[in-house]
Amino acid sequence: MTTHVRRILDVIEQSYAERITLDSLSALLDRQSAYLGHLFRKEVGMTVRQWVTLVRLQHAAALIREGVKIEAVALIVGYRSKKNFYRQFRRMYSTTPLEYGRLAKAAASEQASAPAPAPVAAPAVAVAES
Repeated sequence: MTTHVRRILDVIEQSYAERITLDSLSALLDRQSAYLGHLFRKEVGMTVRQWVTLVRLQHAAALIREGVKIEAVALIVGYRSKKNFYRQFRRMYSTTPLEYGRLAKAAASEQASAPAPAPVAAPAVAVAES
């Protein structure tokens, strides 16, 4: 993986709640946005926007499992619109954030009473190595 892509992944992980665009990343790395976008997609297998959404939603799912209120989660992970947060969450997890929280709570209570683990996990995403 190139250093540019590693740097982009680091910036996204550290600043996922902020507004991240290819233009802001290109200014930070002093490279053209089209070049960075092409390189990122080639090495990671998705666009920068898709990766930012994935990271935000993974953090959102973790917060929901911890019991943080849905409206607060949307703001914490960088969504200014609750409607857009719900839409993206449902697209990724095939359920609403509220139902996801209920399922996570039920799984946690089952886990406490039964020895077999039943965690509600975020989908795994593999980064393509070249």
